Amino acid sequence: MRIKPFLQIIYGLAGLGISLFTAIMTYVIIDEPIGFKMTSQISIVVLSTLPIVAMFSYFIGVYLSKKFEYISHRLDDIDANKFIKHKHKDKIEDITSIHDAIDHLSLRLEESIAELQKNNKDLHTMIRSFSHDIKTPLTIIDGYLEEFEDGLIEDGEIPKVITILKKETAYINELSSEVIGFIRSKESMTEKKVTIHLKEYLHLEVCPLIRVSKSVGLRCEIKESDTLIFDPTALKKILINLLHNASKYTDEGTVTISMKDEKVIVQDTGIGIDPESSKKIFEPFVCLDESKNRKKSGFGLGLSIASNLAQSNGYTLAYDDSYSTGCRFVLERLDNNIA
Repeated sequence: MRIKPFLQIIYGLAGLGISLFTAIMTYVIIDEPIGFKMTSQISIVVLSTLPIVAMFSYFIGVYLSKKFEYISHRLDDIDANKFIKHKHKDKIEDITSIHDAIDHLSLRLEESIAELQKNNKDLHTMIRSFSHDIKTPLTIIDGYLEEFEDGLIEDGEIPKVITILKKETAYINELSSEVIGFIRSKESMTEKKVTIHLKEYLHLEVCPLIRVSKSVGLRCEIKESDTLIFDPTALKKILINLLHNASKYTDEGTVTISMKDEKVIVQDTGIGIDPESSKKIFEPFVCLDESKNRKKSGFGLGLSIASNLAQSNGYTLAYDDSYSTGCRFVLERLDNNIA
């Protein structure tokens, strides 16, 4: 039964019950026999209230049914993947609360569905990219193993072949590590955040792992007092990724890390990124080096992993396209953006 006839029946029965109760209580209060005339008058009063009660219940039913029909239509829209937000204010606070709850539900569902769709797309791209990229080293390894098995490799060439096999194995390991790192970064799993003294942390945990050529200087402009609250493991992965990329694409000049206004900045004097490519550098599986040179072009997950780890710690990682003498990346707390 729909709400309008349900409310009309309920209000009608309630009105009839009140009328009968009033009549009965009249007899009780009088507490003495009454004649036919008074009985008739009481009956007329009771019967005359019924149309009033019916009209009242009808209009109440129409009014409330429209409220709930609107709510029903909104839920139908959500069922049809139409996530439309309504700023609905009603005189009945409970109705307003229901609409606010529907808005919140609609937003959460829209975000969840978008995230699921993106993850499915990322998973499909990951499988396709991984199967493509891993095919070459596996083919090389398989070919050399067959030559070993058939005795086609001379003793003097064995060290050279082993070096090649180690190189291809390391490449497979690199691809696997990137994929695992990407999956973990999407899980938003972080360790306990702590206050990190950035300069000491860089010198002990990060800089020893960065290799730059003799023509490139690694400059640290962090002050002793610079700190930030972050998961140490996640921060290490982010900074190593940024500094590694900066050194990889800088043939000469400097790679600089600094902190200003609570923002960690990594910049270089390298080849830079063209404006069109800079729009998609944080998307997974994006390789800016289209040459597929495996010394420089990874699996395209590094910056996406760094961005995910930044978000899970309440930060955002952005590319500064106003910087024109190389690349500049800025790690900034999310509440700074809001302010």
